[in-house]
Amino acid sequence: MGLCLVGTSAMAQQVTLYGTIDTGITYISNAGGKSLIEMQPNIMWKSAWGIKGTEDIGSGTKVFFDISNTFNTATGANYGFGPAFGVTNDTWGTLTAGQLNDFMFLSLTVSRWGPQLYSAPPYYTSAGPFDKLGLNAGTMDFNGLAGWYVFNNALSYRSPTINGLTVGAMYAFGNVAGHMGRGDTQSFGVDFSRGPLQMDAAYTFTRSSDVIQSGQALRNWGLGGRMAVGAAFIDAIYTNTRNTAVGTGVQVIGAGAQYPVTRNTVMSMNYHYDWANAAQNSYHAHQIGAGLFYGLSKRTDVYLNLVWQRASGDGAVAEVNYTHTASSTASQTVARVGMTHRF
Repeated sequence: MGLCLVGTSAMAQQVTLYGTIDTGITYISNAGGKSLIEMQPNIMWKSAWGIKGTEDIGSGTKVFFDISNTFNTATGANYGFGPAFGVTNDTWGTLTAGQLNDFMFLSLTVSRWGPQLYSAPPYYTSAGPFDKLGLNAGTMDFNGLAGWYVFNNALSYRSPTINGLTVGAMYAFGNVAGHMGRGDTQSFGVDFSRGPLQMDAAYTFTRSSDVIQSGQALRNWGLGGRMAVGAAFIDAIYTNTRNTAVGTGVQVIGAGAQYPVTRNTVMSMNYHYDWANAAQNSYHAHQIGAGLFYGLSKRTDVYLNLVWQRASGDGAVAEVNYTHTASSTASQTVARVGMTHRF
């Protein structure tokens, strides 16, 4: 829904109310030693509503804002998420301030999957038996591909696309008096698109206490890409994660495919292999996922996700991303049926 307004300067202003609702029923084969069937919202998309707007101030320049509120469809809980304010110019690019995602998510997930993002649930991304990384959320989304972590006090620049190439940089201030670098985050992304090929790279270094234990730092970098093959898409990813304070590290290599079975039905498949260094007990994990997505309309989808993870190493336990609970054994299976509506 859009509202066109005219301000006192007679410049065109566009304000839009928008939102997404996502919920479903999830089965987890082993959640801390027992099977679990639960209502689980906010998997394919965050359930949220927001207001965003732009004002054309001339010479190819627009001021924009985006204010949203995320909510839990199962409990009614509300919490703010991702306010952003900035300026964009056709020639010079986009400068944004607010609570922002880093480029591990923006480049290696949003840009890499592109129009197929809706068929890639966060279950496809990484968690697993890697508890020594020191993250505040355990092993959940340790390489940042699911966009679980957002960064406060952030300033981001993204260039215009020139001959298929886009670059970006983000800095999130730690806001600690007398210590410019304490608690800060630096992130960079490069995206290239030409014909059927998409290639992406990203780097993030963070000392944010919202992400990692105080006094430690997390470094993530990765490379990925997507290619159209007829009506199908195939994708690949490599990421490297390291706690630079204690030396624990995990690497991930993965591949996937998305194929339109019918005009309204898309099937997706995903595999990734995660392996840790000796400081993280040399644990390994294999994960296979599949999904089926059916569009009831332009705004409403129903979907089915199936994911299985197998961990290896003495004492290693499996944990599929976004289950929020590790298995008590080396394997974990997740099945979900859900619905998403956008307005």
